[in-house]
Amino acid sequence: MATPATREVAATAGLVALASLWGTLTRLGLEALNTYDGQSIAPVIWAQGVGCVVMGWATYHRNRAVLEQWYKPAFTMLTTGYCGSVTSYSQWVATVFEAFANYHHYQRHGLHNVMDALTQTAATLGVAYAAFWAGRCVGDLACLEYVEEMRRARRRGAPPKDDPDPITDYHAMDEDAKLLARRPYLVWVDAACVVLGVAFWVGAALLCALYAHFRHVTYALVLSPPGALLRWQLAKLNTPRVPDAPGALRKVRRWPWGTVLANMLSIVVYCAAESGQFAGYAVGPASRGAYSIDACNALRGLQDGFCGTLSTISTLIAELVALKPPRNAFALALFSWTAGLVVCILLLGAPWWAIGMQGGCKATPLY
Repeated sequence: MATPATREVAATAGLVALASLWGTLTRLGLEALNTYDGQSIAPVIWAQGVGCVVMGWATYHRNRAVLEQWYKPAFTMLTTGYCGSVTSYSQWVATVFEAFANYHHYQRHGLHNVMDALTQTAATLGVAYAAFWAGRCVGDLACLEYVEEMRRARRRGAPPKDDPDPITDYHAMDEDAKLLARRPYLVWVDAACVVLGVAFWVGAALLCALYAHFRHVTYALVLSPPGALLRWQLAKLNTPRVPDAPGALRKVRRWPWGTVLANMLSIVVYCAAESGQFAGYAVGPASRGAYSIDACNALRGLQDGFCGTLSTISTLIAELVALKPPRNAFALALFSWTAGLVVCILLLGAPWWAIGMQGGCKATPLY
């Protein structure tokens, strides 16, 4: 029989896969709503904001404590699975590069290209930071601890406290004690989480195979869980978490290298897929590039699905907030922005400027 630790890992994997599907659908839906003639900011900015609001709410220490006490994989599902999949670092950096390179050939000077790129950068980071702190404020108002205290008071038959204490006996335990304290019925909950994750993933694959008209979306759904699961594993390279003091943010001094590596890997794959799409369009059917509708949909699905869930803005913002002193956070933000643009220059700029890729891939329209 599987140990509690093994069951918890399997349940977390199932929930992360499930949440990545819904996170990708949320991002694609928000992009579709905000794609129209005359738009001034990249449509993905709304997805960045939504993901950071939920991340801020979930990581607020009083909510996180209750979520992990109720069911620990639920916290990872909400933050790593959903928030990390709604937000996308690779798409943001690619948008900034397109502004620098004047990809859409607007009639403007080079300085205007720089200002457009800086506007895209400032708008995304500003919305992400503001949304994260808004989530923290909402977390203080809509605190799960009040729900937990009311539940306990109802069980005891006593009135709830006005201001419940966020530190519980559960969070004073070490990890081994927490596993031993798991309720017996959670065995079935763990199994259900695994089944749900696999079932939805298989369902997305069947939709992709049977309904060609929706492959511009279903390819992304099929490729979403691998990206989210890889990012979840890379997160082990981040700074080990320490218990938060009441009302305080977790303070760390080392860069979250797992998040950095996930974001860098995602932008490499994103740029390679983008070059593959437009190389096929530019060179023609005889090329090995993506020229068919199905090939273009697959590459677009790789960008929206795998790259979109492998990269994250919400986790990056949470790590920047926790990173101390502030100069370390600024250095991490600057490195993430600069390194991503360098990758875009090498993998997108070089092919664009060398063979003049224009037009668009022959994919099914997303919007």
